[in-house]
Order: sequence, then C-alpha cells, then structure tokens
Amino acid sequence: MSGTQAIQAGRSPRAGPAPEATFAAAARTEQGPPRAGGWQAASFVAGSMLGIGIFIGPPQVAAHVSSTVWYLFVWTAGAVVALCGALSVAELGAMMPRSGGEYVYLREAYGKPIAFAAGVVQILAIFPGSLAALAVAAASFQLPALLGPAAAEPIRFLGVELAAAPLWASLIVVAFTAINHLGIVVSGRVELLLAGVPVVLLAATSTVVVAVRGLPGVAAPAGAFDAGALAAAFLPVYFAYSGWNAAIYVAGEIRHPERSLPRALVGGTAGVAAVYLVLCAGFVALFPLRRLALVGEAGTAAARELFGTAGEAVATLLILCAVLASINGTVLGGSRIVQAMARNGEGFAFAARRDPRTGAPVAALWLQAAWSIVLVAFRRFDELLAYTSSAMLVTAALSVLAVMVLRWRRPEFDRPYRVPLYPLPPLVFAAASLSVVAILALRGDSSVWLSLGWFGLGLAAHRLLRAPNSLQRGEGSRSR
Repeated sequence: MSGTQAIQAGRSPRAGPAPEATFAAAARTEQGPPRAGGWQAASFVAGSMLGIGIFIGPPQVAAHVSSTVWYLFVWTAGAVVALCGALSVAELGAMMPRSGGEYVYLREAYGKPIAFAAGVVQILAIFPGSLAALAVAAASFQLPALLGPAAAEPIRFLGVELAAAPLWASLIVVAFTAINHLGIVVSGRVELLLAGVPVVLLAATSTVVVAVRGLPGVAAPAGAFDAGALAAAFLPVYFAYSGWNAAIYVAGEIRHPERSLPRALVGGTAGVAAVYLVLCAGFVALFPLRRLALVGEAGTAAARELFGTAGEAVATLLILCAVLASINGTVLGGSRIVQAMARNGEGFAFAARRDPRTGAPVAALWLQAAWSIVLVAFRRFDELLAYTSSAMLVTAALSVLAVMVLRWRRPEFDRPYRVPLYPLPPLVFAAASLSVVAILALRGDSSVWLSLGWFGLGLAAHRLLRAPNSLQRGEGSRSR
C-alpha cells in the first residue's frame, strides 16, 4: 500500500498496513489453520522448562549461599524473572501471532539486520546445540542407568565400531524430528505426556517431603549479605528457568492465540516455577545445605535417600522423561525459526514449505536434525553452547524490551493482551538478564565476547547478502 493509499484509508504512512493484515491474516495465509490448543501450548512451555537444570542447579546454588533463606530467595527471584519475561512476550505473541519466536519480534522492533543476526545464532548454534547436548546427555546417563551397562558399549555396524552415546543421541534426534514431522497435534500430545508425568509426580513427592520433614534453617539468621555470591548462584537458576517462552515459536499454529498464548506462557511458567520451588524446598528438607552442594545431581540423590535403589531407578525414568520433553520442545521451536527466516527470504527457500496435511515445516525440521547430528558427531557442541550462552541472554532481553520499543513505534497496533504493571516486568527481566551478561564479562568469561562475535558475523553476513539486491533497487545502505 502506498503512502497516498494509507492516508486515504485513514492511517498515516508510518503506520503501514493494518495490524490484522500484517500479522493475523498473514499467519492464517502462510501457516494454514491453527492446530494446537491451549493445553498443548502450555505443555510446550512446561516441557521446555522442566529439563536437567532443576536437578543439577540446586547443588550449584547451595555451593554459593550461606543459608537456606538465601537458597530459597535465589530460586524465588528466578521465578519472578521468568514470569516477568513470560508476561512481556505474551503481549508480543498475542499482537503478532506468527511462528518464529524472537525473530519475528526483533525484525519488527529493531529491523532486519539484528533479527537476522539473532536468527543465525539460534539456528546454527543455540537450538541444534541444545538439541545435541540434551540427546547426548540422555544417551550417556539415563539410558545406561535404565537399560544396563550394555547400552554404553560400542556398537559394531558393517564392520565399523561406533560409540554408543553419539549413535543413541542421533537416533533420539531422528525420532523426535519424525514425531514433529507428524504435526503439532501429535508433538503436543507427546509433550503433554512427557512433561505432565514428571511434573505431577515430582511435585507430589516434594510436597510430602516438605510437609513431613519441614525446612531446617529457614528461621535461622540468613547470614551476611554477599552480592557476588548471590549473583554467581543466580546463573544456574537463570538457565534452569529457560524455556518460559517456548510457546511463542508456534504462535501462528495455536488456536485463538490472543487468548491461548498469554495463558500458556504465564500459566505454564507459573506452574513450573511452583514445581521448582517445591522441589528445591524438598532438596533442602532432605539434605543440609553443605551436603546438598556435594550431591552432584539432586534428583537421583534425593530419590536414593528416600527410597533406595528402586527410587533411584524411578527418578532416572522421570528425569529421562523431562529431558525428552525438553528435546521435543527444542525440535519444535528451532524448526519454526528456520521456517520463518526462509519465509522472509533469509534462508533456503524450500525450508519455508509446510506439509499441506499436518502443517509441519518438514524441510526445516530435517535441516535442523541434520545439523544437530553433525554437532553430535563432532562432539564440540559443549563449547558451542558456551559460546552462545550470552547470546541467548541478550536475545531474550532484546525480545522483552521490544514490548517497550513497539509501544513507542507502533502505538496503533491492536494489542489483545497488555503486560500488567507495565513497564515493570520488561524492565525487571532485562535488568536481570543483562546483569548476568555483565557478571560473566567481569569474571573474564570469554563466551560474552564470542557471542558478540557471533552476532557481528550475522550482521556482516546480512549486509553482504543484501548488498547486491539493495544496489539493484537503489536502496543504498538502508536496513529496513
């Protein structure tokens, strides 16, 4: 629509097309009819959050704090920060119900180069790296514990000896990619099962433990205030709560996103946060703080303490379910970023295609699986994740702050849901995220500078790829 046409239609040229045409109608046209319900959307949030972090995080937190009060305070602060993030992106998702997550919001708020750079980091490192790491963790620890030592022994195939963990991990990646190939309805049902069982059983067990044993040390003096120790303790908490935004990656595939998406984001995050707090309370009810700091993985240690060997096996199974739920959510979310970038001409064109029957972005799914398997085989995904951890924090902060940017730049957009207590939630989340980045930098963590390098390469790649087309259209160096 030209500027003259916009004025005749009663809108300023700056405003552009009506929000309904820009987002909601485009989602219906490009992504087909919505298929996922509100419960499935909430399960993607819960499943993505409930991973290995809640089991390895508590001992790390216990090692940095001086009392149970500070231990519970840090986990509560993490819950508040995650809820602030969920409340904030809920406004963006309801306003722009398109699959692709942060990429969609960054593109609208800050322009194509920043969105492209963030998307490159996500599709080449964060999502496939996380998928590879989770799959290898399940193949290395949970499967041998459940199936016996034979599951960790090398496998001979056509005369070639293959390491067990990478092979099982690759099969896990393929299996969950195939599940997502069948469509969001199938993957949503799988997520409900995998995430729901651990949430219910773990929450119930921890509640009983806390009720019977109580919380030793809560009434005791909290100890001297140590800001540095609390900041270090907050790092594993922050990562344990990651996944609170999982539903935004499939916003265009959710029925009635203006209502369902905010409920899924806020409800799923609040539900898992409550489970986390009960679990963490259960851990300190079982172990003195100093002992908790030494147990390594708290879930299995707690089950062994309560129920012996049988309890340890049950805990391993529950942890495996939680890890597989996180894998399923990662496959789902990462593929939608690949598809969204391709849809906007910033990736392989064929990756934008969807299965006409299931609506699944099949090419994007299998491209992601292929790259994840390469990372599994290469066995350097742990370094890749370290390099991009700071980029994850910055991307999330930019996305949440986009709420404020778009309220200023696009006040005319229809907002079915608005952040309560605005602007407090986005400011709290951004302050916490950027503080973590600053702490990493002050501690000399090279991942901060390497993540900035990833972004820099993405920006440079966008400029190089766009330059020939821009010159042909006479656009010069415009980025939008």
